[in-house]
Amino acid sequence: MTRTWLFGLVAGAALVAGCAPSDDELDYLAQKALLERQSQGIRELIQEEERGSLVPRDRFLIGIGESVVGGLFRSQLPIEKPVGKRIVVHLERATISLRDKFGVIVIEGYANRSATPDRKIRLRIHGGLGAVSVDPKTDLLHVKIALDRIEILEAGLLERVLGSGGKALLARKGLPRIQEAIPELEIPVVLGRSIHVPAITEDALQLDSLNVPLDLSVERVIAAGGKLWVTLDAKVGKVTGAEEGLGVRVKTKPKKKAAGT
Repeated sequence: MTRTWLFGLVAGAALVAGCAPSDDELDYLAQKALLERQSQGIRELIQEEERGSLVPRDRFLIGIGESVVGGLFRSQLPIEKPVGKRIVVHLERATISLRDKFGVIVIEGYANRSATPDRKIRLRIHGGLGAVSVDPKTDLLHVKIALDRIEILEAGLLERVLGSGGKALLARKGLPRIQEAIPELEIPVVLGRSIHVPAITEDALQLDSLNVPLDLSVERVIAAGGKLWVTLDAKVGKVTGAEEGLGVRVKTKPKKKAAGT
């Protein structure tokens, strides 16, 4: 099935190669799409700030530097993953820019048939931040990479057959399959699940120790100003200790005796 799909795709790509746009036109369209997305992301950030919804006052905010995020993602590379039964994708390098709400993530690598590992198709993959979740067991923040487009930089033996248009068509059709091979961005975030309040004794005031459980959840992740910003919602659970938190006592000072009594 994979072989039939691949041969059919190559044949269709070859048919459109003769009437395809030039490499310069494809580069222009790609840059135009990227700038439009960045502009849209920045406009949305400004609109949210004006509405007061960018960073709600009753939420926690964590900022993670661009270099840290990039380093964490690159630490997962290189990656080799099968796509279907006969195609293998190799991811080698990545750059991450966090400037425009969704960020810009560029991954480079190649694909080949498992039967012919020496025949490589060089790839450049463009994407940004996607869906976000947090694993409460490991406190790992999982950020999916949403792919926008794929460039075929070199097609090996198919280079002359496909041409610019053929490579563009092959990339568009292969995007859903390549999406499966892209790893999630994993960020370790230490989330306190409870707050322990120690006992306090100060003169006439005594406060017993308390344990305040927290239910933390990630609401959103955005890229701005060279950082990955994570918004957390925290709900307080049932307070325990000192009779459900009522262990506050105030001692009264004894009255002074009147003179001469």
